[in-house]
Parts: sequence; C-alpha cells; structure tokens
Amino acid sequence: MIMMDNDIYGNTTTSDQKMTTASQHPGAKQGEGIRRYRRAAVCLGLLGLVLLGIAAGLCVKYRTEILDKYMLEAKVTQLEKQFQEFNYRIFQSATEDVWNMSRKYCREKGGDLVMIKSKEKQTVLNEMRLNGWIGLSDESEEGNWTWVDTTTANQTFWGKRQPDDSGSVDEDCAVFHSKDDDPLLTWHDHECSSKHLAICEKSAFQ
Repeated sequence: MIMMDNDIYGNTTTSDQKMTTASQHPGAKQGEGIRRYRRAAVCLGLLGLVLLGIAAGLCVKYRTEILDKYMLEAKVTQLEKQFQEFNYRIFQSATEDVWNMSRKYCREKGGDLVMIKSKEKQTVLNEMRLNGWIGLSDESEEGNWTWVDTTTANQTFWGKRQPDDSGSVDEDCAVFHSKDDDPLLTWHDHECSSKHLAICEKSAFQ
C-alpha cells in the first residue's frame, strides 16, 4: 500500500507539472502574437509613409508639368498673336529635308520658307525656339544672300564667324538655330543638301 501511495503521489505531481506548463503556453503564444502584430503594424506604417511620400512627389511633379505646359501654351499663343500683327503665320515641318524640298513643303501649304527682315521678327522667332531652314540662300551668286522673294538680305543676324562656307561643298543655304544667350546671332550657312526642318510662313488671312 505504501508503494502504491508513492506511485499515486508521484503521478499526481507529474500531472500537476504538466498542467502548470500547459497553463503557461497560452500566455507565451499570446505575447508572441502581440509582438508579431506590432512588428507588422510598424512595417505597414513605414510602408504607408513611403507610399505617401511617393504620391506627394508625383503630385508635385504632375502639377509642375501642368503649369509648365500651360505657361508654354500661353507663351506660344502670345507669340502667335504677335505674328498675326505682322500679318503672317509661322508653321514648321514635321520631318527634316533638303532646302529645296523644304521650300516645296512650305509652298504646298500655301506659304514659303520664312523671310526675316526685321529685328522684331528675328526676336520672336528665337523666342519660339525654332530651328530649321529659312528662305535665304546665295546659290545664284556666291556671297550675295537673297531671300526667296529675290530681295537682298540687307539686315542679317548671322552667328559668330558666319557665314563661313566651310567644308568641301559650298554652304549656300541658311539655317536658323535659336539661342538663349544672343537671339540676334542665330543664322548659320549649311550645305543645301543637308537635312533640317522647314520654318514656313504664310499670310495670316489664308
């Protein structure tokens, strides 16, 4: 009987220990769950801040681009009004071509390559950031630059050391290269067989 009592006692003690250990597990698991939840919450919070920052940056960029677009459109509209005061409209080809074909393009559109006979017109064209052929050449007589209407170019806006007629082939046609630093020095002579966009003009009433 005594031995049996010891066995019963021993079994009871072991059972109590298991129950005690088991009773501790739910709390431990719960604590671990809370810690995981907190870590997840922190990560989500940081991710949210990052996404918010990206969204804010995109909004600022988009707003800036929209404002720039409106400002550019407003400037172009103002420049177009200035041209209308001169009784002509300016337009440009979409593709590059040689001088003769560029002139043909302008004429097919009811105009011709642009002629620049005043400082005011030169300045406005430069403000439009245009680059391309203009209606000026000395193909007929070397050194005698004439417009497409056969008049001599008395007032010119050549770039520095231009026209230079450099290269193995004569550079008999003029190209307009817009510049920020000096809007009155934008003309360059090029080979008429080289390819550039066409800067055209036609009557504002067409």
